[in-house]
Amino acid sequence: MPTRLPSMPTDPVALLSQDPTHVSSLIRFAAFGFRALGLSLLAAIVLPAAAARAAEQPKLALEKGNCVAIIGNTLADRMQHFGQFETLLQSRFPGHELAVRNLGFSGDELTLRLRSAGFGSPGEHLTAVKADAILAFFGYNESYAGAAGLSKFKQELTDFIKHTLAQKYNGKAPPRLVLFSPIAHEDVEDPNLPDGKENNARIGMYTIAMSEVAREHGVPFVDLFVSSLRLYEQNERPLTINGVHLNEYGDRQLAQVIDRELFGRHGSSLDDGQLEKLRQAVLDKNFTWFERYRTTDGYSIFGGRADLKFVAGQTNREVMQREMEVLDVMTANRDRRIWALAVGSELRVDDSNTPPFVEVVTNKPG
Repeated sequence: MPTRLPSMPTDPVALLSQDPTHVSSLIRFAAFGFRALGLSLLAAIVLPAAAARAAEQPKLALEKGNCVAIIGNTLADRMQHFGQFETLLQSRFPGHELAVRNLGFSGDELTLRLRSAGFGSPGEHLTAVKADAILAFFGYNESYAGAAGLSKFKQELTDFIKHTLAQKYNGKAPPRLVLFSPIAHEDVEDPNLPDGKENNARIGMYTIAMSEVAREHGVPFVDLFVSSLRLYEQNERPLTINGVHLNEYGDRQLAQVIDRELFGRHGSSLDDGQLEKLRQAVLDKNFTWFERYRTTDGYSIFGGRADLKFVAGQTNREVMQREMEVLDVMTANRDRRIWALAVGSELRVDDSNTPPFVEVVTNKPG
């Protein structure tokens, strides 16, 4: 016998159009199962027509020499290891010479950023990279607080927006901020993993909350929840490794969504081979940047052992901060190769301009 489906609101679209802040119907639909709804109905429920029309307009303006900083949770963190979005970004804006710095960190929340002692605050790192634009990916971890935590989350998001837009990380003007919702939970049909219905009920609720706060404060918002549900429906192969973390294929699909949502139709003149060569250059830069931003043994570089004095008063901080400076220059050198490839040219990476390493004084001469 066919599975009996739970009863549904007779006119859910009208319900949300009358009160877009009402989330109970979304929760019921998430529990019901999105495939049974049909994508057209789902989009009508979660994404009102006005928002859909607004999504057609570019959400982010970039200028030559801008730094685009990516912050947030695991979704943001993992993007750097695939390089898909930055490849599309650099190819869309050849000649802009954009610097992209991924500051994402798995598990990050709006008000919780667990780091080693002495790592530096989020603001210090955004200032260090001179961020002109910030792409912020939050809301997934926070969604586990459910309905009871919704009010607190909306206040924290409001505070985050106000604080961010009050800064001048580039030393000149407030950053251009874009908020992204979490992606939906994919049912990978693995008996060892949840199907995502309960998770999606919470994520959907927090996505609506994010859209409300973003609209209230005039901040561009990208709904990846509905977009990812659509991707799951349209693709026969899985887009995630476990329902919540994208695989390489899924990252490529979502990168195209993000690119289109931010800037409209893709306008790259590069062919597939050129794009892949550009992506490899992006990955090379990202690897170097990761070694700098996420360097291992922070306790000895900027933490409790950083200022221990050894032979001739030399400290770990003195030696290792120079290595950080070297990695900064190496990252910038790889930016230049990316910029060359984006305009269809070629440039070999040359690290001969890095500052000299600090010579470590040995305690056992000879």
